Amino acid sequence: MANSFRKQFMEKLEGGGRLYEADLLNILLSNAFGGRDMSAVADALLCRFPGVKAIIEAEPEELLAVDGVSPTVVTYLKTLDRAYKLCHTEEIYMRDTAQCFEVIAERFRGRDNESVEIYLVNKSGKVTDIKQYTTKNADRVDVSANEILSVISSSGAYGLYFAHNHVNCPATPSAADDKVTEKIKKACAMCGIKFFDHCIISSTGDKFSYRLSGKIQ
Repeated sequence: MANSFRKQFMEKLEGGGRLYEADLLNILLSNAFGGRDMSAVADALLCRFPGVKAIIEAEPEELLAVDGVSPTVVTYLKTLDRAYKLCHTEEIYMRDTAQCFEVIAERFRGRDNESVEIYLVNKSGKVTDIKQYTTKNADRVDVSANEILSVISSSGAYGLYFAHNHVNCPATPSAADDKVTEKIKKACAMCGIKFFDHCIISSTGDKFSYRLSGKIQ
C-alpha cells in the first residue's frame, strides 16, 4: 500500500501532474512515518490552517489541537519550519573582522565539537558561499591543504574569511592553527584571492583574530 501510494505521487511529480497542497503534505508526513497514508491528518490540518506554510509556522499547541496530530507529527512539522527559515535567511555580509565575529558568535553557539568554516565573499563583502567542516577536536583545525586549495581555486571569490571554534579552552591559536593559516595564505596568493582573516572563537567567550594580532598582514 505504501509503495503504491509513493509510486502514484512520484508519477505525478515526474510527469508534471497537478499536485495540491494536500498531496504534498500527505507525502511529507507519509515519508516521515513509515509510508503510512497520512491523508486524513493532512486534510485535518488544511481544514484548520490556510496552507502548508501556515501549518509549519503554527504554534505546537495549535497543531496538537488538530485531530490526529501527535507530538511526533508536531516535532516533524516544526523541524520543517526551522529548515525552511534556514534556507530563507537574510544575506550575510563580512566587510571586516568585527562582522566576522558577529556571524560566527551566532553560528558556533552551543557547539560541543570543533567546526571549521570558510566564508567566501565578493567585492562588496557579501558572503556568497560557506564551506563547513566538523572535527572531534577542541583545540585544533583539521582540514587538509588539498581541501582548502580545492575550495579556494574553484570558488571564483574575491576574498575569504576562515573561522573555527575552540571548546572549553581559550581562543589562543595552536601550532596546528598557525600551520593551516600559512596554507590558506599560500593558496589565496596562488589563486589571486584576498585572505582577510582567520578568526577563532571559544565557547568561553574568548576571541582571537590573526589580522588584529598582526600574525597576518
